[in-house]
Amino acid sequence: MAPAKTVRSGGKALMHAQCTRLLLCGLLCALPMRAALRAANAADEGRPALPLAAAIATALRVAPQVQQAGDLRRAGRYGARAGRASLLPHLSVIAGRFWTETRNGQPINTAANGPRETIGLLNLSLPLYSPQLRALARLASDQEALARSEQAQARLSVAAQVAGAWYQLALLRARVRIWRSTLRSVDILYRGTQQEYSVGAAAVLDLAQTRLLRHNAQSGLQQALAQRRAARRTLNLLLARAPSAPILMPALNPASRPLPREPLWIEKARRAQPLLRIAARQIALGHAQADTVRAARLPTITANVSYGVDSPTTPVAHDLGWEVFLGASMPIFDFGAHRDRVAAAEDRVAALRAARRSVLLQIRTTIARDYGNAQAAARAYAQAVKQLRDARSVYDMTRDGYKTGTLNALDLAQAENTWLQARLQVASTLVMLRMAHTQLRLDAGAYPGERSST
Repeated sequence: MAPAKTVRSGGKALMHAQCTRLLLCGLLCALPMRAALRAANAADEGRPALPLAAAIATALRVAPQVQQAGDLRRAGRYGARAGRASLLPHLSVIAGRFWTETRNGQPINTAANGPRETIGLLNLSLPLYSPQLRALARLASDQEALARSEQAQARLSVAAQVAGAWYQLALLRARVRIWRSTLRSVDILYRGTQQEYSVGAAAVLDLAQTRLLRHNAQSGLQQALAQRRAARRTLNLLLARAPSAPILMPALNPASRPLPREPLWIEKARRAQPLLRIAARQIALGHAQADTVRAARLPTITANVSYGVDSPTTPVAHDLGWEVFLGASMPIFDFGAHRDRVAAAEDRVAALRAARRSVLLQIRTTIARDYGNAQAAARAYAQAVKQLRDARSVYDMTRDGYKTGTLNALDLAQAENTWLQARLQVASTLVMLRMAHTQLRLDAGAYPGERSST
């Protein structure tokens, strides 16, 4: 029996030595990777993180469509000021000299006062009653309000575009981190299996399986890195930065506050959604255009006060005098053209009202869909966290069994893949949850970092 005991003790010693070599090999292989990771973390610590609100604020300052909307809003403001100024008195100067052909001392042109006529007047014109000018002033004011709402919509559109790119980069950054961690783990495992295989303590199948695990991790990491570079370029272009400029993303956490109920989101959208504001401003603009057409049939009363000289002779100082003119004008008959223009304007207003109802229905439908997506994302994230705990427990037990020789590399590969997929699922569902909350804010007409409603 002594030889058998000697063989068992020798086998245990050999297994203990192999496990010791495996651990030492793992530690030696992990040291360069950990050093590189510490260097990357140190480089990241020197750069400030880019929160979503800061990214949106930067994009709003440089986005061409926001600048265009701002220019159009300023143009509308000047137009509204010009419309109001048209209702005020106008001061002008009239000066001229007429030469008229005469025959026997009498002008041939019957409208002339004499062969030589001098005019020099300071004229003040005042629209006493002008419905069309008032309607045009209101039209200009409504156009300014419409430009203001369109600027808010342009800002919201840019914010939505930046939010999508920001969350995409955050997701790919998390995937790169997970694939790197997986590659470090399976690389340590492969090198340890290679050492065991060299001394005959591991089968060729185990070596091939761990090599395949490392190859899959390398491929997954390379693909995630390429996707992250593309997402980073997209976000940098939206921020008017160099395409390859580094971006440090902050850590994402699940939403801490409960999700408001769906009717609250709809009520917020009624108050702040720029699309509804634009529809309302377009209706007001249509009313103003219809009023402008109607006002063309109303009388216009103007007053003109002139001071100066209008003389057929050489003017002198005592020829200066005042002239007051009070006039009225009103169209009488135009073969129904005005009536048709009014009817066309009223039909356009009716169409704009229907368009507003369509926009409201679309917003309600979008909020209902995104609210359901947010609830589903919350449940998916909770389920993914639970699956991650279970997958990590199974992976740890399988890895321990593989080190002791009770499980093979195929079992470890299955556990490794399950754990990897669970981590990727947690990262994806977390980003989906945060993005669903942000999307609801965008549906309601708000965005992260917004200070006041425009």
